[in-house]
Amino acid sequence: MPDHAAGLYLSFGLGAWPGIDAVRRAFLAIAAFVGVIWVIEPISYFPMLGVSGTYMSFLSGNIGNMRLPVVIACQNAVDAETATKKAEVVAVIGIAVSVIVNIGFVLAMVLLGTYILSVLPEFAVAMLKNYTLPAIFAAVFVMFINTAKQRLHAVVAIGVGLAILALPLSEVINVTAAGVSGIIASLLVATLTKAPEEKAGKN
Repeated sequence: MPDHAAGLYLSFGLGAWPGIDAVRRAFLAIAAFVGVIWVIEPISYFPMLGVSGTYMSFLSGNIGNMRLPVVIACQNAVDAETATKKAEVVAVIGIAVSVIVNIGFVLAMVLLGTYILSVLPEFAVAMLKNYTLPAIFAAVFVMFINTAKQRLHAVVAIGVGLAILALPLSEVINVTAAGVSGIIASLLVATLTKAPEEKAGKN
């Protein structure tokens, strides 16, 4: 099932359409951070996935952390060289199986999670709803800081983004400008700190 199917069903099937303004703001917020990946990923993944595999992968999602590893493992198992017909057929089979397995696990987790929530007391369910999302974002934030080559770059990017986000502008402009400015600030700091290091290395 495509990643956007649930959103389409919620919007038009259940009447939960948030309005074009909310959709535009969300799109700009996402595009400001990951828009470049929309161009890079198809080009970099195509040699391994092939035409059919690329189509299936982008419909099903989770390419980098699920579809691509499956394809590589399947191609290595049968000694299929990249960019050959054999590799493409193997990729399609591997992706199809991974999608089926993924749907099975997700369905099982949904059913199990629904049952667990039904037997938990109300205060526990309320805590899960209130603190799960902040906990996930906090974990991602810590991982982002720890995996940065230099933590100063991450701190500067976040600081600049938050500063611009606080400006009294429209929400669309704030979110987009915060993302773009944070990236530019991080690149600028990386460039400025790299030059002295290179000079020190030469000396």
